[in-house]
Amino acid sequence: MRILSLCLLVAGFVLPGLSAANRVALVIGNGRYQHVAPLRNPAHDAEDLGTELRRLGFDVQSVLDADQPSMERAIETFLAKLGPDSEALFQYSGHGLQIDQENYLIPVDFRLKDAASVKYDAVSASKLHDRMAATGSKLNIVILDACRTNGFASSRSSSAGLAAMNAARGSFIAFSTAPGRIAADNPDGRNGLFTGYLLEALRVPGLPLDEVFNRVREKTYAASDGEQVPWSSSSVIGRFYFSPADGRDLDLVSDDAPDPQVTLTSAQAGSGVRQAGGATPVATPPPPAASSADLDERLTLLASRAAGVNQTLAQLKQAQAQSGLGLRRDMVGAEQRMTFNLQQAEQRLGAGDNAGAARSMDLAEKAIEQLERFLGR
Repeated sequence: MRILSLCLLVAGFVLPGLSAANRVALVIGNGRYQHVAPLRNPAHDAEDLGTELRRLGFDVQSVLDADQPSMERAIETFLAKLGPDSEALFQYSGHGLQIDQENYLIPVDFRLKDAASVKYDAVSASKLHDRMAATGSKLNIVILDACRTNGFASSRSSSAGLAAMNAARGSFIAFSTAPGRIAADNPDGRNGLFTGYLLEALRVPGLPLDEVFNRVREKTYAASDGEQVPWSSSSVIGRFYFSPADGRDLDLVSDDAPDPQVTLTSAQAGSGVRQAGGATPVATPPPPAASSADLDERLTLLASRAAGVNQTLAQLKQAQAQSGLGLRRDMVGAEQRMTFNLQQAEQRLGAGDNAGAARSMDLAEKAIEQLERFLGR
């Protein structure tokens, strides 16, 4: 199995599943406020979510207890990483403020002077969302856990909670509670209620993006006795999976895409159905299972092919970057499937699941063949 790992490392793969350059996240947790009551959960929320997103293949920038210059620098660094092949996620946990239907994220050094000062001393959530969309990234996820009771509500222009935001095309926006409502800081837990259940949902393979937040909404609502109801707005076309089940494309897929896990052969579909002549068809016995040694040899060969494909892809990406182009979306998806299924095959073979390893190898080989045809190899 070491040959596989070596091939993947030489080829520049980032495991699990997805090149970190495609999935980019900025996670900010502000809790140590200087001029208003501190919050205990945001730092934990940012640390734990950052860890989970890294496991899911994101290139994560985590920022804790940031003043305004630090927040602005982190945002500029984050936006600079985004491009047409990016799946971007921004998460903020801390105090938030709504002024005239505009949402602002509050740095730890913020001091409220008047409503006008907020525009200069805090971070506009809608402007950040607009700038993410302007990068052309194929998916933008904005998660705001910033609806806590705070000391800024004395301003005549401010309102409780956050104002609703409309998601731009290809964007998904989630609030920890409904617009205009307040979320508790969950003083008895390590994480806020919302983030705690988000972490739990992210660990479940095969959940589409909408279903992740549906689960978070249901559990947060129940745990808060109906006081906190997370809210979301989506203009995402297709389905996105943080952690796909067996071989499912990590990329956005259309709603009518076939499920790779639900595929019946005609013989399987017809078992138990009487033929026209009245005879009951005899089930074809499955082929003998490949041995671990045979599968190990096959996996090594697939890894070698994947390494060659990825080296050629790297050269192509470099050439396209210089001309301002990006890799075709279907090829990005094939590259991700190849990497994910090779990793799945290695893990399953190591766990003694030869049948599962063989299925993952089949899916990986299909992706490799697609890439080889594209590259003319």
